[in-house]
Amino acid sequence: MARPKRYDNIDGTGGMFMGLMILGFALLGYLQTILPEDSFWSTNGFASLLFMYLVIFPVLALGYWGSKAIKKHLTWPRTGYVAYGAGGTEAQVKRNRWATMGALAVLSAVMAAGLVGLVVLARRHHAVSAVSAASVARVGYLAFWVPLYAFWVWRMGGENRWKWVGLLFLALGLLVIGLLGPDDVIALVRPVMLFVGLVWFGSGAITLCLYIRHTQPPAPEAE
Repeated sequence: MARPKRYDNIDGTGGMFMGLMILGFALLGYLQTILPEDSFWSTNGFASLLFMYLVIFPVLALGYWGSKAIKKHLTWPRTGYVAYGAGGTEAQVKRNRWATMGALAVLSAVMAAGLVGLVVLARRHHAVSAVSAASVARVGYLAFWVPLYAFWVWRMGGENRWKWVGLLFLALGLLVIGLLGPDDVIALVRPVMLFVGLVWFGSGAITLCLYIRHTQPPAPEAE
């Protein structure tokens, strides 16, 4: 049952796609900071949404078609293309993939909602000061990336146990960013997403390099 999932992620394309997606949002955040405050792209709601699509869609397209190209020119010549039978296995693989993405999204939403609720509740009851509430938000935002990446490694990492070292590197990097980064949570989002995206993309790229190194195309058959 787990073989299709492992096969689909054997070349690291899933991790690289996730990394590109996060880097796309990081790029969007940095571009928004250089826009003038009275810019049409900042003040108009529809234009702001359109600006986000103009930045994110090309990144997602690069990740999608790049993954297809890697599988076509590197993965399939080495390990073959799985043509699933009529039993519905291909549909099941797609459902599992979307279920994993959905679980990641739900996990992110739950943790973000919990963080916001905690801060609002604390502020409403004056349990903490504004500075303490901001600190809670910072810690919560930094911490939420660690279980998210851990779930990805557990679900998609397959036999690449070295990815757990990447999880440790991610946690330490987030700790450093939290200590040295800006105090404002909104400003903190940009360097955090840039770092997390690079770690995610780098993990997938290393997986691809190791796959190419250890998996050679079969020798052509003599006619």
